Amino acid sequence: MTSGPGPATGGNAFDRLLARRIDVDWLLVAYVLVFAAAFALRFWDLGARALHHDESIHAKWAWDFAQGSYTHSPVFHGPLLYLVQGFTFIVFTATDYTARISPALFGMAVVAAPFALRRWLGSTGVFAAVTFLAFSPTLVYYSRFLRMDIFLALFLLVLVAAMWKYLHDGRTRWLIIFAVALSLAFATKEAAFLFVAFLLLYLNGQLALDLTRQPTEESGAGVTWARFFRAAALYPFAWIVAALWPLLREAGAWRRLPRAGDLVVLAGTLTLPFLVPFAKPLLEAFSSGPLDFPEICAAASTRDIAALATGFAVTCAIAAVAGLLWRPRTWLIAAGVAVFIYLTLVTSLWTNLDGFCTGLWGSIDHWQAQHDYRRGMQPWFYYLMVMPAYEFLPLLLALAGGVWALLKGSPFARFLVFWFLTLFAALSFAGEKMPWLNTHLAVPAALIAAWTIQRAWEHWRAPPLDARALLTIAFTLSTAALTLVVFVLDWGPPLAVRVTWGAVALLITIVTTGFVVSRLGWRTLPMLVALIVVVSLAFFSVRTMIEVTFERGDVPKDMLIYTQSSPEITRMADEIDALAEATGKGADLRIAIDSRTSFAWPWVWYLRDYDNVVFSDMEAGLPQGEFDVVLVNATNAAIVSQDLVSRGVTAFAPPTRYPHRWWFPETYKSALTAGPFEGEAWRQIGSGIFKGTWAKDAFSYWRDHDPRVEPGRVEGIAYFPLDFDRGTGQLATQTLEPAQPGVDDAGRPMFGGRGARPGQFSAPVDVEAGPDGSLYVIDRATGILQRFDGGGILLASIDIRARFFNDARPWGLAVGQDGAVFVADTFGWRVLAFDAELSALTLSFGEPPPGGGEPPGPYTLFGPRDIAIDASGNLWVTDTGHNRIVIYTSEGEYIREIGAPFSGDTLGRGSGSAEFSEPVGIDIAPNGEVVIADMWNARVQVLDPFGAFLREFPVSGWGGVDHLDKPYLRVLRDGRIALSLPSLGQVRIYSDTGVLLTVIDPEDEPLRSPYGIVETPGGKLWIVEGGAGRVRLFDSGEAGER
Repeated sequence: MTSGPGPATGGNAFDRLLARRIDVDWLLVAYVLVFAAAFALRFWDLGARALHHDESIHAKWAWDFAQGSYTHSPVFHGPLLYLVQGFTFIVFTATDYTARISPALFGMAVVAAPFALRRWLGSTGVFAAVTFLAFSPTLVYYSRFLRMDIFLALFLLVLVAAMWKYLHDGRTRWLIIFAVALSLAFATKEAAFLFVAFLLLYLNGQLALDLTRQPTEESGAGVTWARFFRAAALYPFAWIVAALWPLLREAGAWRRLPRAGDLVVLAGTLTLPFLVPFAKPLLEAFSSGPLDFPEICAAASTRDIAALATGFAVTCAIAAVAGLLWRPRTWLIAAGVAVFIYLTLVTSLWTNLDGFCTGLWGSIDHWQAQHDYRRGMQPWFYYLMVMPAYEFLPLLLALAGGVWALLKGSPFARFLVFWFLTLFAALSFAGEKMPWLNTHLAVPAALIAAWTIQRAWEHWRAPPLDARALLTIAFTLSTAALTLVVFVLDWGPPLAVRVTWGAVALLITIVTTGFVVSRLGWRTLPMLVALIVVVSLAFFSVRTMIEVTFERGDVPKDMLIYTQSSPEITRMADEIDALAEATGKGADLRIAIDSRTSFAWPWVWYLRDYDNVVFSDMEAGLPQGEFDVVLVNATNAAIVSQDLVSRGVTAFAPPTRYPHRWWFPETYKSALTAGPFEGEAWRQIGSGIFKGTWAKDAFSYWRDHDPRVEPGRVEGIAYFPLDFDRGTGQLATQTLEPAQPGVDDAGRPMFGGRGARPGQFSAPVDVEAGPDGSLYVIDRATGILQRFDGGGILLASIDIRARFFNDARPWGLAVGQDGAVFVADTFGWRVLAFDAELSALTLSFGEPPPGGGEPPGPYTLFGPRDIAIDASGNLWVTDTGHNRIVIYTSEGEYIREIGAPFSGDTLGRGSGSAEFSEPVGIDIAPNGEVVIADMWNARVQVLDPFGAFLREFPVSGWGGVDHLDKPYLRVLRDGRIALSLPSLGQVRIYSDTGVLLTVIDPEDEPLRSPYGIVETPGGKLWIVEGGAGRVRLFDSGEAGER
């Protein structure tokens, strides 16, 4: 925006100021708008998304640096990010928002970097490059992501700019900047070595061409193809010529070392010492053992140190000789600055001298080993999917412009194409393929696209355009964009209508394009086509960027999102903070975190301010001690639950399940199994595109970015105190109102639900009906027995652990004709009885198992699981661990037992008639027959009232050994037998002879670990769902359930 004098006027200074004419520089305005948008996209709401698994590690290590305890480890790449972000924490304090400030700042620098390439991109190309980088879905996402790749992208752009500026004007300052950028790149991430390898290969080729040019320039007899073949012959040795230039220049009649040779010497000498790990097999011949990282950096013997020192001494000496032969002063300055920067960073500002080993040796040694490990296990075609899905706009221009560049482009344009193709091939070949590496493909693609637009603009040589021409072009571009939107988006009307409107828009676009070309000339066509591509795809590109970054940034429907922490993490972190404040414990809050399969992350970051956090693999159970909060990997949930029960812990509310982290469903991995150089691969591709649904699926994903498959996930289980209200963040100060019955999504009556309120459950297992129609439900996790009316309204409850036995772990129930309620206290090794109102304990008997293989006594119970009451009032108890049925009077007097002979080896297990292996559920039919769930024999056995065998039938799905897979059964009034299959989420109904009649397995809202069953007076079934913490009503004759 500029100003100039207007017409001469009198008056005061204010009048003259108002009279000044202001000329608007529209390009400057455009730049301001683009940079403002780029800034907003990178800094707006940075803390909204939970820190990704890797982000949390990087943030914690950066926070450690701010606390003075960071040491470099190449496992999580170079030190630069941690030091930069650590200083950010020192300045701005540590939050999720500030954890992403440094990548956002570097992302802004990446947007501005094309200004350094203005000479080669042109003014139009620079604006295009800035715009592409500002709105790139990949770059916006990873500019808001605490990872090294956006940092590295900036340093690689600086390397490229310094290289081309030096090739242009030969100023020494560009060599110094080049060395600094190279050092910073090496200190950022090991992927820098891939780019430097490409850079050296390219510069070596340029050097060979330049060396062959010098003799032909002198003789005036240069021939393009002859020069090309001479350069190809010289290519393997050109770098040697540069390294030994003072000694070899006369042999080739060369006047001076080309500038490409200067860069080869500088980059080569600075890189050479890092390559020592590739000589590990040779060095190990002189060491005392393997030189593998991290062991070698932690405990190296004298011989090991000598072997490593020799390797580095040799390479440093070679680099120094080459550098000093080249340009001593320049090399000493450049190498000195680069080495000082790298060592300062890798030693954590000279506080960790082990960084010499972890940086110079560990960086390459560790990641070389990771190539074979193939972390992520992505297929060779991974980036062939990711790039078109997100960078389709610059990629399409780059594909067309790349051909143009190779045929008629400048050396710079060809360099960009080689950069993209080389890194694409290298990253596709590398063992580890991750979405964040797409950053290093998006940048050169954007630059090629920008060069293409600049070249199209130059080809046009646009004359001044009048208003009519500008409006026509604008109309053409608008109809082109409308055409794609109408064709692609499902905006309501039927497909035929959308196709018709799209065809009309396409026809208008063609006609107006022809009109513009006929009026402005054919040289307009390339630029017009480029603009049509940009305008048509810009909407979809910006839409993709906004959706992946802001709408679903922590829900992995996008391939750019990899093992993202779920939104539940930050919500629960806030709840933990509220609990710490509500209890007054603050940083002393006691927290246990499962560390299985890296479950501890990102909790290590979110709980960094707490002093009593224990991280432990809970595969063996909860760590010792008392805790206020327990967060468990769902894989260990059953173990921890059982451990809490065995310890008699009752302070926790029923646990809640949450998605801990999740990832994009990788079903594509199995779609193509052959390698890229196998004919079968291309046959599969052709078949998938032309005969299968690959093309349709690819288009659908490009448009919607919805894989239509549930993401993979690791789930967690959270335990919070019983008296803590997670909704309000306050401790409960008054009696909670009982939970009221309700209905499920399909309208089925239900009551309970997970929670700590009266009438709710943690892990209910069995249900029984009293003579008055009331329902009794026992909870194995809390030891609470509750009484409800026939509709699920709470009437009474009793906490068996709190009032009577703190080791109680009940599973089964039975109710007598007098209303007495009997409880099978499975792992309390006893049978209990209460009155109907649950006001008093009336009976208790049973003894723990003796162990050592001794035969059980009449009152020795090893996991009594269920009880049934016969017409005489006798109790039939399934003594599950002893594999027998024991019969007692209602007063607890022993009568007899049924089962196989006992031995220390079999513990009474048997598979014959009236023999059992893990008997669980038991019930007595109206005719007196005793029906038993013989779990591990996968059968139902039916005995007569005296215990004699009558018949049996098999139950497919029984027989599992999971400690929670315990089936219950109920004999219905008409003689049918309803039984549960907890592991399958089913209740089946058989005839009394074993004919399967009905399976209750609702698709709309599946059963979750069904256990106990009771029949209502109306013939319906209340089914206990231990996995959902509720009791739900089903029609026992409704085969339509499935």
